[in-house]
Amino acid sequence: MKTASIFLKKKLEENIDHFLDNSQIHYLKKVLKIKDGEHIQVYDGQGNKSLAIFDGEDIIKIIKKENQKRKFEVTTLIPVLKKAKFEFQIQKMVEIGVKNMVCYVSAKTKDQYDSEKELGKTERYKEIITSAFLQSENFYLPTISFIDSLCSFNMNNFKKTIVLDQNAEKTLGLNIECDLIISGGEFGFDSSEIDFLSENQATFFNLGENILRAETAPIVALSRINF
Repeated sequence: MKTASIFLKKKLEENIDHFLDNSQIHYLKKVLKIKDGEHIQVYDGQGNKSLAIFDGEDIIKIIKKENQKRKFEVTTLIPVLKKAKFEFQIQKMVEIGVKNMVCYVSAKTKDQYDSEKELGKTERYKEIITSAFLQSENFYLPTISFIDSLCSFNMNNFKKTIVLDQNAEKTLGLNIECDLIISGGEFGFDSSEIDFLSENQATFFNLGENILRAETAPIVALSRINF
């Protein structure tokens, strides 16, 4: 049986009482039915997983710690999509393993979406990320951020950028290395976005003969890079 897991954004020291907040207490006691003396896994999102004992009320005590180096180094630059598709995209990328997710409003859908409105939903998205992070037992919690447009993104901090484009000549294989994956919106990239990406020495790849949905393409690409 899988041990229950929670996320604590704090330094986890052994043999010290760590107090839980009301939502964590409710989750352990009411949802998972964890009782006094039972073990739980605690993740800090910074590479540490700890085995802890719950006191049945509001305290856990760390009894064993484990640290892991970061495995997944890829950031994704992804378009804002309709609610269900966008949340699905975020969830699955966290499960597969992503470092950071930067979200932009594509030029061809700027009349449909607003980055400021999406920014207001950040807490909802963080809940999805945390849930997927715990479910997949990853050691590092990915971040999410929003920018107005693809062309406002600073690509200087990345060594190798891959752009997903159905019209590209090359097909993305399993042994390609990169630290940034960029995918287009529901109607693809417009000419200004293509020019921007080309000027920044990005490499364009397709994902095969089948045309994938906007929310599916970065998930497939990330899985090929990671595994």
